[in-house]
Amino acid sequence: MTVPLRGLRVVVTRAEHQAGGLAEAFAAAGAQVELLPLLEVIPPADPRPLERAASELALYDWLVFSSSNAVEAFLPLTGGALPERLRVAAVGPATAAALRTWEIEPFLVARRSEAEGLLGDLAPHVDRGRRILLPQAADARSTLAEGLAQLGAEPVSVVAYDKGLPAEAPRCAAELFGAAEIGWVTFTSPRIVRHFIELFAGDWERRRPELRAASIGPVTTTELRQRGVEPAAEAARPGDDGMVEAVVRAVETGPEAQRPGRLSRTP
Repeated sequence: MTVPLRGLRVVVTRAEHQAGGLAEAFAAAGAQVELLPLLEVIPPADPRPLERAASELALYDWLVFSSSNAVEAFLPLTGGALPERLRVAAVGPATAAALRTWEIEPFLVARRSEAEGLLGDLAPHVDRGRRILLPQAADARSTLAEGLAQLGAEPVSVVAYDKGLPAEAPRCAAELFGAAEIGWVTFTSPRIVRHFIELFAGDWERRRPELRAASIGPVTTTELRQRGVEPAAEAARPGDDGMVEAVVRAVETGPEAQRPGRLSRTP
């Protein structure tokens, strides 16, 4: 059995309830996996708009989910029951899988697991005046809602959940990085990037060159670059296997890939 990452430490920063698949994929490639959950899903500050939206599903033509967390936050409010005429869309395979646990088969699954990909795949199906409900994270980008509005649809965004930093994260980070270089760390959302940097506070600029960042895709890569980090690896396709493949490619290109990513100065 090939284990291309034998002995390489990889820190997985996904939320605890979502880290299992990625951790297992890295372990199968031979990596020494450490868990550092940097997100926890928390209810919206005001749950009433979400509750109201769940009670008014009959008014909508589409229900569009841009994350599995949105599925898990929204569907319990409906008991998993949806109006028969309502079409459901998912941003990618993980979100589609979350829907299927509720025995809901999405009408559409985006081929590219990002807002732009979902918007592009929705465009041929969205007629002018169609009402589209978008349960989202509190910090969701406006890309999807704005794009649907430009198509003539009537998108309604509602906060389904927020994201916090787990209370134990600073202690866990100190144990992992206090006496060792940072090394390989996975980043699967812009919020995780921000939380990771917050852990180092005033010591970030000194420690930053130690980081070898593995990014899930373009949106997270943009956040890393804005923080002065050029990812050492970026997944070419979404999902756990894509992340592992990206790190394997970076490691197998030779000694240069073992150095920290090239850094740019934060403006």
